[in-house]
Amino acid sequence: MRADRESRIADRRKLTAPLLGIACSLALLHDSTAAQGTAPSIDCARAASAVEEMVCRDGALASLDRKLVDVYATASKTATSDQKNRLAADQQRWLNERDACAKSSEKSACAKERYLQRIADLQAQFKLVPSHGPFHFVCNGDAANMLVAQYFDTDPATARFTHDGRTVTAFIQRSGSGARYGGPSVSYWEHQGEASVVWFGRPMKCATR
Repeated sequence: MRADRESRIADRRKLTAPLLGIACSLALLHDSTAAQGTAPSIDCARAASAVEEMVCRDGALASLDRKLVDVYATASKTATSDQKNRLAADQQRWLNERDACAKSSEKSACAKERYLQRIADLQAQFKLVPSHGPFHFVCNGDAANMLVAQYFDTDPATARFTHDGRTVTAFIQRSGSGARYGGPSVSYWEHQGEASVVWFGRPMKCATR
């Protein structure tokens, strides 16, 4: 009987060993996939700047870096050949702006803002998220002087404004009332269908058409 019991135990081990091997392999695959999802795209052994070194040490920034890579890849797939050239140039400018956070007194917060804004900008530019609009505004009482606004469900919220042959992205800003967006070249505050706009240094009063 003892021999029979030992034989049955040996048989069970033969059956369970492959299953344990599969389970271990799946666990390792899950851990590897999870690590890839949070690891930065940067080769941390060859980090080229102080900010890249910080991204490698900071899990939240590493996750944003990985998300940016994914969003950039999606944008690149939908871009035309001309857009791809501008996309690459814009990305290089952004990298310089991100690395300038090394001079900030709040380096991590600065880098986080850079990442969030770049991700949101790409999502808005290439319409990778839901949007609202477009909405048309007549500026300074001239029907030919048109401003077009489109709002995107990004984080932070963004708007894309088109006027006088140019299109720019602006980011949501705090406002006591109405909707306020700002960027390097545009300031926009809209309340009840009327908007105060500064467009490349030129102030305008605009109203929905």
